[in-house]
Order: sequence, then structure tokens, then C-alpha cells
Amino acid sequence: MIFEIGIGSVQRPGDWVRFCWSEYNGQSLRIRQGKTGRMLRLPCTETLQHALDDAPRVGLTILTRRDGQPMSYRYLAQIMRKERQRLGLLEFDLHALRYRGVMELAWANCTDDEIAAFSGHASIAMIRKYAGEARQEMRARSAAEKRART
Repeated sequence: MIFEIGIGSVQRPGDWVRFCWSEYNGQSLRIRQGKTGRMLRLPCTETLQHALDDAPRVGLTILTRRDGQPMSYRYLAQIMRKERQRLGLLEFDLHALRYRGVMELAWANCTDDEIAAFSGHASIAMIRKYAGEARQEMRARSAAEKRART
């Protein structure tokens, strides 16, 4: 669930533990970002929606400890570190999931404004940083296709 919330919501890791079941309407999640205070309504990816619909609702927050209490950021970070270690991905931090989510939006040809509406980024420069690798890859593929036609 942590992975799905991270990539699907495109929010900062500190906000993942703040998502509440009461703010999920079956299609989207609502959250007030901790860093900016911005209120966002985020349409769920199909994968995130299925994960949420199939998850037991044992607490107020979506991410909980085994006892149903809200998961703290520290607990989330410990779980993710163990999982990243198990997968051999220690070089990627928690923020990598937000980065990946923005890249997926870029691969879908979203504009900077569309990405900002989803991610809550205030700076277009940050969006371009996050989306840059995906957009470079897309331009290179386009160039390769044009090259192959000549």
C-alpha cells in the first residue's frame, strides 16, 4: 500500500501517513499538504483504487500499524528501508516514489500545469527537474522514430 500511495498520489512521503479513509470517495483522495497547506483532490490511479478498495479499513488513516494505530513517518521509513534493502534498491529514497509518479505523468504527456495540479508543486522548475528524464526519453524515442523513417 505504501508503494501505491507513494506513486499514485505523487505526494511527499510525509503526507502518505496523513491520508484518511474519510477522504477517499472511491475514485479520489483528498489531502491538505503538510508542507504547503494546499488542499488537493487527487484522482486515483486504477492500481491505487484497487488497492484501496481491497484494503481492510482498520483505522482512521489508510496507512496503519498492525494494531490499527496511525503509521508514523518514522515507522513508514523503517518499513521502506527494509523493503528497499530486500529488493537491492537502497540507493532510492522514499522521495523516489514521488519522482516516479511525476515521471509517469510526464510520460502521459501532461503539461507542467497539469502535473502541478496533481503534485502540488509550486515551482515549475521543480516539475521540470522531476519530469526532465521522462521528457528527454520521450523526445529521444520520437527522434529515433523519425530517424528510422528516413
